[in-house]
Amino acid sequence: MSTETNKEIVTRYNKEVIEGCNMDVLEILTTPGFVNHSAAPGMPEGVEGMMYFFKQILHSSFSEVRVEIREMLAEGNKVATRKEITAMHTGELMGIPATGKTITLKVIDILAIDNGRISDHWGENNFIAVLQSLSQ
Repeated sequence: MSTETNKEIVTRYNKEVIEGCNMDVLEILTTPGFVNHSAAPGMPEGVEGMMYFFKQILHSSFSEVRVEIREMLAEGNKVATRKEITAMHTGELMGIPATGKTITLKVIDILAIDNGRISDHWGENNFIAVLQSLSQ
């Protein structure tokens, strides 16, 4: 696959899966052996852990979720993005009642693409800082 095709796959993942919460697309875009190398302790490392985060945490606690990719770099079968996810806190999040605050989750992801599907994910984000800002 070309790096441009891999970047298109990653863009689709960001827009349709993260922003749009379309778990059918996540199933289509990931390999059967998908591994999230950045899964939180106690969370499944497969696609089911990603689905749980997007559906039960991100989209159940926040509305108006938007993903803006600030930078995207591709080499070989890997695509890295630096992005910002903005949303409004409109539902309970880990015991924190809705605040109506707009948050910005800053994320750096690396995705490996294998034959047109995402096989691996590594990521860093400021989710803990966002949680702390909501409880203040």
